[in-house]
Amino acid sequence: MLAVSGDPFSSGEWIFEPKIDGTRCIAHISKGRAELQNRRLRWISPRYPEILDSLARGTMNCVLDGEIAVFDEGIPDFFSLAQREHQTNDLRIEYLSKSLPATYIVFDVLYVEGENVMDRPLIERKEILKEVLQETDSVTITDYIAERGEAYYQAAVELGLEGIVAKLKSSQYLPGTRSSDWMKIKKSLSVDLVVGGYIPGKGHREPYFGGLMLGAYDSGGELIYVGRVGSGFSKRELEEITRSFQPSPKSPFYQPSSPSPSGVKWLEPQLVVEVEALELTSDRHLRAPIFLRVREDKPADECSIRQLWIEGSD
Repeated sequence: MLAVSGDPFSSGEWIFEPKIDGTRCIAHISKGRAELQNRRLRWISPRYPEILDSLARGTMNCVLDGEIAVFDEGIPDFFSLAQREHQTNDLRIEYLSKSLPATYIVFDVLYVEGENVMDRPLIERKEILKEVLQETDSVTITDYIAERGEAYYQAAVELGLEGIVAKLKSSQYLPGTRSSDWMKIKKSLSVDLVVGGYIPGKGHREPYFGGLMLGAYDSGGELIYVGRVGSGFSKRELEEITRSFQPSPKSPFYQPSSPSPSGVKWLEPQLVVEVEALELTSDRHLRAPIFLRVREDKPADECSIRQLWIEGSD
């Protein structure tokens, strides 16, 4: 189940949770064994042995929904999480599970002992969740507050979080649906976009790139250019993104709006990145975008130009 975007508000019919920017994860626990899937339904279990061990102990047979994050002084750390997500070597995974331990923050339950509970009200599922899940250092149930959404949003931003998620108390769980019963309230425009090309780097960025050309798909399947991002990258991110480039002989962008800066190199539109921007300009390009992270859990074809325009509108 996915959320729409909105502005801070207060209501007795809603609860408000902290927005944790991590990897969305569905956990399946059965007969003392746990398995993890990301949003693209790819199995990611081997990456997080500490979470698997915690879920396997003291948790009833159930299916859970939540986010995996790595925290630094109480704040989700994108860079540390990216290190965990990219690992395939067993020894490296075991080392990072201790040096950069991940936490599974659970916010919903879908099945309990084979029974579908998705049609029950959210506030009832929250109570069920407390009964089925035993919290540990690696697995925890998300906090929430009722009614006072505006104050909670302000507190979350002051703590350094990206925002909050508002959820209707009576809402059912609608898998695969972006529902107005859930609302993400963020301090700035944050969007997932497809990389369709890059501008070669200069100076210390010469081995990598100077900027990424970004776009999103319209209803006809055309990739529409919305701007480029050149800031916010660590050295490791520059290296890893550059290694992932798959060159293309032609522009993947819809031609009437295709950019043509000097020396641009085109790429197959497969890499998805999350960027933060102040707003969309009048010509519907990103204003002052900053790179946040690579989204390995999201397919390129889910990056919708319509969703970008909705989130970037007033």
